[in-house]
Amino acid sequence: MDDATLASIAELHAALVKDGIGKYDKAHNEMPGYSWKACCQYNYRDAFDWKGSKTPAKPAPAPDVYTIQEGDTLWSIAHKDGTGGVQVEDLIKANPGIDPFKLKIGQKINFGNAKEVIVQPDRKEDDKTSNSENETVRSIQKTLNSRYDAGLVVDGINGPKTQTALIKALQTELNKQLNKKLVVDGKWGAKTKAAVVTIEKGAKGNLTWILQAALYLEGFNPGSLDSIFGKGTESALSKFQKAKKIIVDKKAGEATFTKLFAA
Repeated sequence: MDDATLASIAELHAALVKDGIGKYDKAHNEMPGYSWKACCQYNYRDAFDWKGSKTPAKPAPAPDVYTIQEGDTLWSIAHKDGTGGVQVEDLIKANPGIDPFKLKIGQKINFGNAKEVIVQPDRKEDDKTSNSENETVRSIQKTLNSRYDAGLVVDGINGPKTQTALIKALQTELNKQLNKKLVVDGKWGAKTKAAVVTIEKGAKGNLTWILQAALYLEGFNPGSLDSIFGKGTESALSKFQKAKKIIVDKKAGEATFTKLFAA
């Protein structure tokens, strides 16, 4: 873009920010299924870094944590970062516990980390997430509560109650999907061990989600907990198997689940 175009964009952006355009616009909310999407897919911020701008000062960045207000959508929230760079997809990745279609007034959005969504590194066996607050753990707890009525306190702490709830979820799915007739007690016993089926790349559904959640809680991040056994899950599983010194076959069977759930 030439200098005149850049200057024009700068002036337009400054005017829109000054007038608060979009702050109270509910047009996206009124389009079912599109409340989270941006109208314009072209990101001029990639091509325009405020050089030659006639704007008096670069807009201030959004706070690290944003509280949802009436009329907000992820699209409008992303554009509150005046310095640019944050996209709707970034916000979704940075807030795995947030449903983009059901934003609630008063909810907290993790905004500051959205530009560089932090992926947890693989942890050593003695360096787990058990005693640290974690947004992904919160998401796991919320899912266990909503899907399996676990009754967990959503505190982001990977403790024994969360582990027990995850075993109950596994037992519930084995009963529901395979009629294993297990007692749903949250204990890793011989019957549960014998009932486990092998999950491998390409698998989809609640059993895959349970595997992903269990790997994450053990410190091996599969990436998105999307219930799809893809490359991220395969990589995390492979590293887990290697760390636990079991056959590295990239398939989650009896040996893998035993290492994940046995006390």
